[in-house]
Amino acid sequence: MSTEQSGELEQTEPEVVATRNYTSTWEKNRWWYIARFSKDYKYFYGHTGGLSAQAFRTRRAHDGYVWETKRKWTQALRTSIDNSDDVGAFLNLTNSYLLVCDEEESDNFCKVAQDDLPDIPVVKTSLAGCRVIGRMCVGNKNGLIVPETTSDIELQHLKRELPDSVEVRTLEDRLSALGNVIVCNDHVALVHPDLDKESEEIVADTLKVEVFRHLIANNSLVGSYCVMNNNGGLVHIDASKTELEDLSSLLQLQLIAGTVNGGNKTVASGLVANDCIAYAGMKTTGKEFLTIETALHFPIHKCS
Repeated sequence: MSTEQSGELEQTEPEVVATRNYTSTWEKNRWWYIARFSKDYKYFYGHTGGLSAQAFRTRRAHDGYVWETKRKWTQALRTSIDNSDDVGAFLNLTNSYLLVCDEEESDNFCKVAQDDLPDIPVVKTSLAGCRVIGRMCVGNKNGLIVPETTSDIELQHLKRELPDSVEVRTLEDRLSALGNVIVCNDHVALVHPDLDKESEEIVADTLKVEVFRHLIANNSLVGSYCVMNNNGGLVHIDASKTELEDLSSLLQLQLIAGTVNGGNKTVASGLVANDCIAYAGMKTTGKEFLTIETALHFPIHKCS
């Protein structure tokens, strides 16, 4: 084969994006069925209608049938941002949008996420020039609250890229790492007991939620030790059974204690989720994934 022909082949080869491991033996077995389907399809139609192994692991679909089928299996996924398992530091995922840190290394993840979340915008941004946006802001389908130090250019970018129904608002508070001190879904929010009263009102107003001041396992950084969607939540592993029952009753939401990334108790550092899908760090074990999916109660059908 000539160098020119070789070059043409290299150009047509699909781009390789961030890979992940199988989250369970069950998922690995599903790959066998897809591989067999692809082989039979090629025999009858002359081309592969399914997925390559690489495409399966990167969740890039080449066939609508496989995409719709695969969506039912891949509700909690392993991923990384810039080779870091602390995905919660670099992402903010809601039912209306996904914010991703504005780094060149996050481009591959954005491509994968846009396939996983075709109905909501994936927006790259920074906040106050920082990349740890997941710890600096808090939001849900109704709004997004960012620190007062966010620049005008960043605010304009967010307002332009996010849906019109999402209100973007700044908040000035001495507890400036908002993602560490507030956790919410589309209906309720838990906040740090020392959050200013005015800040609490802004949270309730912007996110259209009922706000409660509380601790989790005697920790005031509720945003670091809880991840919730509208179906359930995962909290610090040291939360007692009584505390879980009290919190579940208060929020009208079933909460389960667990960890991420192979035993990390700071669950929000390695996990983000909405009602349809969750992203966790690459070190998250199969047992932890089982707890995550049980806690967040993903629907069997594809979310719109």
